[in-house]
Amino acid sequence: MITIYLLGHDFQYEVRNALRVFDLNIDLEMKDMDSFTGENLFIVSSLEEEGSIKAKASLYKDSELLYEAVFSEKDILLEKYSKKKLRKTLVIKTIHNVLKKYYNVYPDYGILTGVRVVKILLIAKENKKSREEINYILRNTYEVKEEKIKLLWDILKVEEKYINEDNKNNYNLYIGIPFCPSKCIYCSFTSYVDCNENKRNSYIETLLYEIEKTIEIAKSKNFNLHTIYIGGGTPSVLNESQINTIFNTLKKHYDLSKVKEITFEAGRPDTISEAKLICLKNNFVNRISINPQTMKDETLSVIGRKHLSHEIIEKYELAKKIGFKTINMDIILGLPGENEVDVRNTIEKIAQLKPENITVHSLAYKKRSQLLRESDKLLKDYELISMMHNEVQKVCQEKGYQPYYMYRQKNIKGNSENVGYTLPNRECIYNMIIIEELETILACGVGASSKIITSPGKHETVRNFKSLEEYSKRIDEIINKKKNLLGVSNEKSNSFLS
Repeated sequence: MITIYLLGHDFQYEVRNALRVFDLNIDLEMKDMDSFTGENLFIVSSLEEEGSIKAKASLYKDSELLYEAVFSEKDILLEKYSKKKLRKTLVIKTIHNVLKKYYNVYPDYGILTGVRVVKILLIAKENKKSREEINYILRNTYEVKEEKIKLLWDILKVEEKYINEDNKNNYNLYIGIPFCPSKCIYCSFTSYVDCNENKRNSYIETLLYEIEKTIEIAKSKNFNLHTIYIGGGTPSVLNESQINTIFNTLKKHYDLSKVKEITFEAGRPDTISEAKLICLKNNFVNRISINPQTMKDETLSVIGRKHLSHEIIEKYELAKKIGFKTINMDIILGLPGENEVDVRNTIEKIAQLKPENITVHSLAYKKRSQLLRESDKLLKDYELISMMHNEVQKVCQEKGYQPYYMYRQKNIKGNSENVGYTLPNRECIYNMIIIEELETILACGVGASSKIITSPGKHETVRNFKSLEEYSKRIDEIINKKKNLLGVSNEKSNSFLS
């Protein structure tokens, strides 16, 4: 149990996240100084604004001062453009510095807890900061390690090819299929298992209505369709007739042969057949995912996958034979019972196949996941995850892959990252766009989230309902929210239920 006393600020959310970088198990209580009682382990976090802004954190155990950290606004460079951001950064930085000494852990990404780290580089460049100044900010303000600073620049080098004037006129269409053959223990996505054909067909009927109305909205704004991403769930649980029905709706509005990128998450090999792959190819899908997560059969069983590693290779080779030019394969680091040797074996087997994209996830403890419910202790595994990433990086470099996008999650093992690797010039456009929030995403389906750019550097989110029943009954509410954010009139709009 640790108590944190707040003096001069109320940044409870930020303080909580700073602690969770180091410890996912410890109980936390936050109080103001009027309630001070001096517990066994506590931190006093203060913020002063007399003359200049200054923050201090003092960590005590049994009333003995163990560690103290003090930083002022002169120690910060980038956040001076936002006083609120500056205050938060100072508070987080002081707490981080006493905690890293107490736990004797020095995280790769320093004080950062956010999802989109590369955006720091983008914002700094917009503010005319040089590369040297940006490195100083990463190294000294955020305390990011040198190897991660290099990773960020390597990623930005690829992403910058897609940052241009077209961004504001483009949109990307996401279509969610919330069905799976089984639920993986680490998954918290909205997905339904063992749904019959009637329920799936009913869902598709509503989905097609939302797709139609969403495309109408996009066309009324003269948006250009940049990419289509069909995700889930596991979209490949659908049969060929259902898949064709979705694509026929899209073909009424667009020549799909001219869409830059169409991704379909085929996902699990036990849901892939030759007929489905041919169906996707005939519908101009030019990028698919066949996701192993691991090539260790024992682990596949533990995490809830109903296939073996040899099936992954068989379905990959089948997809290549049918003619898919871009295939992505996901793996997860930190799965139960695995070590760096297992990860090395997985990445070597995958890299030998030479898929165009490899996406490397660090395991995260997600709300509503079976893994979180059944874990007695939430392990950070800093050293293990670092070794696993090193194994992956070495193999990917040897095989000619380069990192092209990256994001992070809460409660992630090792306070690490998820990295996408690509062969030269084969990167997934949609992944970069959604992570860096470069263009509007219009999303359709249960649990999907639209991200609508409303002004430069700002977007609004429309979150679809996660219940199949509520999605069907209230679909017009979702469509009207999209219209309102984009300034589209609701006149002559027919209700789905009418």
